[in-house]
This record gives sequence, structure tokens and C-alpha cells, in this order.
Amino acid sequence: MSSKREKELKLAAFLGSPRPRGNTDTLAEAVLDGARSAGGEVESYALRALKVHPCTGCDNCWKKGRPCIFDDDGAMLYDAMARADVFLFATPVYWYGPTAIMKAFIDRLVVFNRPEGRPLVKGKAAVLVSAWEEKGMEAADPMVKMFELGFRYLEVRFMQRLLVDGVGPKGAVHEKLDELERARALGRSLV
Repeated sequence: MSSKREKELKLAAFLGSPRPRGNTDTLAEAVLDGARSAGGEVESYALRALKVHPCTGCDNCWKKGRPCIFDDDGAMLYDAMARADVFLFATPVYWYGPTAIMKAFIDRLVVFNRPEGRPLVKGKAAVLVSAWEEKGMEAADPMVKMFELGFRYLEVRFMQRLLVDGVGPKGAVHEKLDELERARALGRSLV
């Protein structure tokens, strides 16, 4: 019998809600709890608490040396993605897209399009978690498509999505026990 322990799955979560403990954060935390309970290693980053300068399209990340001209929290997030096996992107739907803080982070993922950056994310998996006020899935369609195309471009596998509509007021998702259990089950299934 081998005494080697199997490699733990590492999940890096990027929380894009400007509202702490809001509906999207609550769903994302349920996913993370499920992953932890199944033995996964979890790192979570609340983008609202970090400084991530918007990409300016300067192309510095295509030149040798520093991957980005900005000395902000972007480098820490790049490192988290390089260590992780699975990425969780959590953002509420704001005007049929992600929040501004999530979009700024996504724009900065261009660093992984560099020849030396692509191997750090290629073949890894991603999950999208989102909640919004409107009824119906149509409100999230443009945002989901943006993530699908972005993941495909970076050669990241879009594994799962957890989309919950009709939860505008803070805490409304607590009334959707089936969705919270679905979130925990999703987390367990990632490990």
C-alpha cells in the first residue's frame, strides 16, 4: 500500500461582488464549503478588497520581464491562477454583464495569452456562479457568453455554471435552500 497522498485539488475563487455577503458571495461560499468538505484546497479573493488597475492595452505583458506595468494585486491573482486546478468566477449580473471589478480582472487575464502565460492556465477548469434580481435566465445570457468565449480563448474548460435569478435584496438567496444545496453539491463534485 502506498503512503503517498493523492494531490489535493486546488480551487481559486474570485469574488466579483461589490456587496460583501450578498447573494452571489453566499452562493460562492456554499460552493467553496462543498469543495472543502470533499477535501479540496480553497483560496478565495474578494476583488472588492483588492487593487486591480484596469488594463490599458499597453502590450507590456507581451514584452520580456514583468507581466504587467501595474504594481497592484494583479500579480497575486495571477499566481493564484497558476497554482490552481479550478477557477471559480463569482459575479452578480450588472446591466447584463459582470460587475466592473470582475470585468477589470478579466481584462487583465490577457497576461495568460502570452506564450509564457498560456501554459499556466491551459487545460484547467472554470466554474461561473452568478445571482441577479430579474426573473429569467435571459438576463445572464450576454455575461455567460462572455465567460464562455474568454475561457475558450484561453483554452480553459468551462465546467459548470450556477445561475440563480430573482434574488435582488441582500440575503434573498437564503430562501432558496435548493440552490444553496446545489451550490454545495457543485463544490463537492469539483473535488
